[in-house]
Amino acid sequence: MKQKLQLLLMFLFLFIVQNAFAQDKVVTGTVTDDLGVPLPGANIIVKNTSNGTQSDFDGNYSITTGVGEVLQFSYVGFQNQEIAVGASNTINVQMVAGAQLEEVVITGYSRRSQTVQTSAVVSIGASEIAELSPVTSIDNLLQGKAAGVQVTAANGKPGQGAFVRIRGIGSLTAGASSPLYVVDGAIIREEDLNSIPNDDIENITILKDASTTARYGSRGASGVVVITTKSGKRSGDAKIKFSSRFGVTSRINPNFDVMDAEQKMQYEAELYALGVSAAGSSPGVTTLPGSEERQFLLDNEVDWQDLILKEGIIQNNNVSISGGSEKMDYYFSVGHDRNTGIIDDLDGFERVSSRLNLNMDPKEWLSLSVNVGYSRSTSDEPRDRNNVQNPFRAMYDYNPYETEFVLDEDGNIVVDENGNPVYNPTHTTFNVRGAILSEPAIAIQNNLLGSVSAEVSLFKNVSYTFGFAANSINERTESYSKPGGILDAIIGDPNNPGNKLDTGTYRFDMTISNRLNYRLNKNKHNLDLVGLFEFNHNENNGYRVRSIGFASAELNTQINASQVTLGETTRNILTLVSYGAFADYDYDERYLASASARYDGSSNFGRDNRFGLFYSGSLGWNIAKEKFFNVDAINDLKFRVSYGTTGNREGISRYAAQDNVAFDSYPGGSATRPSNIGNPELKWETTTTQNAGLEFNLFNRRIRGVADYFIRTTEDLLFSIPKADESGVGFIFGNLGKIENKGLELSLQGDVFRNDNLTWTLGGNIVFLDNEILELPEGEDVTPGNAFNILFREGAKINEHFLVRYAGVDPATGAPLYYGADGNTYRGLDLPEDEDENRVLQGKSTIADREGGFFSNIRYKGFGLRADFVFKAGNWINNFVKSNLISDGVNIADNQAIDAFNYWKNPGDTNVYPSPLISQEELLAVNSDRFLEKGDYIRMRNITLSYDLPSKFTDRVPFESLRIYVQGQNLLTFSKFFGDPEVGISSGETINFANSVAPGEATLYSYPNTKSVQIGVDVSF
Repeated sequence: MKQKLQLLLMFLFLFIVQNAFAQDKVVTGTVTDDLGVPLPGANIIVKNTSNGTQSDFDGNYSITTGVGEVLQFSYVGFQNQEIAVGASNTINVQMVAGAQLEEVVITGYSRRSQTVQTSAVVSIGASEIAELSPVTSIDNLLQGKAAGVQVTAANGKPGQGAFVRIRGIGSLTAGASSPLYVVDGAIIREEDLNSIPNDDIENITILKDASTTARYGSRGASGVVVITTKSGKRSGDAKIKFSSRFGVTSRINPNFDVMDAEQKMQYEAELYALGVSAAGSSPGVTTLPGSEERQFLLDNEVDWQDLILKEGIIQNNNVSISGGSEKMDYYFSVGHDRNTGIIDDLDGFERVSSRLNLNMDPKEWLSLSVNVGYSRSTSDEPRDRNNVQNPFRAMYDYNPYETEFVLDEDGNIVVDENGNPVYNPTHTTFNVRGAILSEPAIAIQNNLLGSVSAEVSLFKNVSYTFGFAANSINERTESYSKPGGILDAIIGDPNNPGNKLDTGTYRFDMTISNRLNYRLNKNKHNLDLVGLFEFNHNENNGYRVRSIGFASAELNTQINASQVTLGETTRNILTLVSYGAFADYDYDERYLASASARYDGSSNFGRDNRFGLFYSGSLGWNIAKEKFFNVDAINDLKFRVSYGTTGNREGISRYAAQDNVAFDSYPGGSATRPSNIGNPELKWETTTTQNAGLEFNLFNRRIRGVADYFIRTTEDLLFSIPKADESGVGFIFGNLGKIENKGLELSLQGDVFRNDNLTWTLGGNIVFLDNEILELPEGEDVTPGNAFNILFREGAKINEHFLVRYAGVDPATGAPLYYGADGNTYRGLDLPEDEDENRVLQGKSTIADREGGFFSNIRYKGFGLRADFVFKAGNWINNFVKSNLISDGVNIADNQAIDAFNYWKNPGDTNVYPSPLISQEELLAVNSDRFLEKGDYIRMRNITLSYDLPSKFTDRVPFESLRIYVQGQNLLTFSKFFGDPEVGISSGETINFANSVAPGEATLYSYPNTKSVQIGVDVSF
């Protein structure tokens, strides 16, 4: 392979030397509106090519083209303009009012005008990103911005990403339904998107159907998100931009209240009077109303939510310098982001970043591009598990009469021999406030993301591009239980106090690509052909070291420990080799066609099944370009259809096709044991997507819309297939099963007002989604791992809850009732013995069947007011938090929601909770849908009030532009759900982000979502 590559490169070099080179040059200029105001984000494209760019914040642009070529200028709200390139290197354009929907679509392998695009894609430009609420992980930006793109925040932890699903669930294995993310040609994991600052992003393009995703072959099955970072403009002048914002953040206020001290003691007394013996030792029983003991508790009441939580700080500063000369441009930035989060005594998330992007033309026939970004982030890691160590569970469980510190009879804080306050262990025996200090955990990530490309013009219409992209991530997590700390005192070794666990991972992803491009533009025929050879290498290296016995809390490195109890390292490698051919054609921008074929080979499949062929084809007809079409009300009308296949290799181990062994200790030495039973027949999971779309502009382009209908079928599902117990193998990886997602996507925007001073735009999008499991291994039901009560069954929806149906409270006895398999109602202990016979699927899935967003954007002279809303409907969430807060007396030792008072008291009571007199055995006997709730909500994701200083004023000050704004995030939520309805991770250490099969299945005290208010300024010089 290496010899072939060397011969190819030698041939190309000789070919370059012997040929004449294209005489291109760089054209620069400024795009302004009809009043002379610069237009940021205007599209500039060389007609009949895929070569295009966008203007920057000040309307400046630069583009490489040739004399005689035609530049097309477009901007929403203005008419298109075409200008031929002559001898001058400067072309300034003043747009004329009259909207034209025209965008440059960046697919990663090409740039193409939206006019001739035949695929379902959505682009979000830098100008729109600047108007949205800033986030520490950019996948959260996508929520509500594109029809068919379902986004749910994993949780509210600073730096945490989101679950992004494009057109439904593409696989039944964990992690395989996330889209592929590509940053300047480099592959990046969804979990690592928090390494990229918002200010560095020029464009985000979401590829949804197979017409474009098939070009990524085996990695495009769940959609592709292409992120392009900023570059400089070849204007000759340096531009300095400073952006800063500051704000406060807090938990989104819950829509329920928990009991205060007086209410909780009243509740305890009521239950004890009923005969609940477990309440007998509680203060509501052991102290009398009006007594000194009762008053002491009331006087020292604690609001644990106020004590554990805080109002956090959000801060961002970014400085960028960009510019260029005739043959090169540059962009350099330095940024700092900080979000302290909402847990008191923790520092939250902090990131420093820098980026340098260079583009140059050292020769007339050679163009070079270098993009390098570095970031370092630190993040406190509070325990996100369903136990006493979780601060978000503790703030609900702790009783309000329990104090933070131990108090003496006079109400003074008791101190230890060192003068430190003694933490009150509470009824849980664990004080989270003290543990936050004595059990620190921090994650540190260093990310180097870079790409290099060289484009060589071989001769007329033919060019060769070499690309190299790499993503290098070094992560380290340190978890320390200090000697004598809260946790060490409970489970530590008194002879070896303290416990330290260090884990680390080095991830390296490298892509080498070679592309040969042929472009023909003749007599209105435009043809673009690309040949591709690509190689990808992905490697993970990890370590884990645990030690005990630390002499001091300050000496927390492993070398200071007395005993190492764990030490291990790991390594795994995954490779991919690809061959591809892509074609794009249009005739006079009327008749459109695209096709692609990609042949991928992956190292994690069986020897005879490593390669898979993935292909696509699409057609489009822009009827508005026809001479016979003369409908004044319709300005643009494009029909398009596409069909294609993509593959998936995620969700299985990297050596799943091979027999693996593991080594364990054995008396007298070491021993091996089987760790994986290989399957040499393991092959690609394949997704076939059919799409039909319509794009239109009406009434002088005041109304703009897109509609798409798709059917997405995935077969040969990669699956861990359960085996019989007697086989001695728990499961084996294989290809069995078939699922289908289909839906309708609608996007619509309209200008309510549009004149020189006032513009008011309304818009929105929605997807109507349906999914079904068509086939499963041998037709048998499958219970997936990393889920609570999900069942896969043929003919059912994906991720349906599998629970016993709750029938309410028996008015005569106050006992909870349930539906049995026969449809009759039973008390919990009277149900048929096999609970699985009573559990049913009811069509209630974790996946929403309607999701989208809508916005309003008003601009009056220099003022702007934008509001963005997101919504979701049709998904169901198992509310474990509610079940603990309204526990029918089971959790009498914990604090409860005020609603818990609404329990059955007398025969005939209805619309009440079960009687606390029912035994715990009966109350806990049934896994039912009692707390299964609809997750429907509407949330105001963003609202921004801004002011841009007019250019007539900037002439008198030392800067070119000034924007100030006030921004709110998540300030309003409308929902009937008990708690926050935006649920991603239930509990991060129970089922983590990467391994979640059914995001949003349940609430379980993960980091709550937050709201914020910020002020900011953008100024350029």
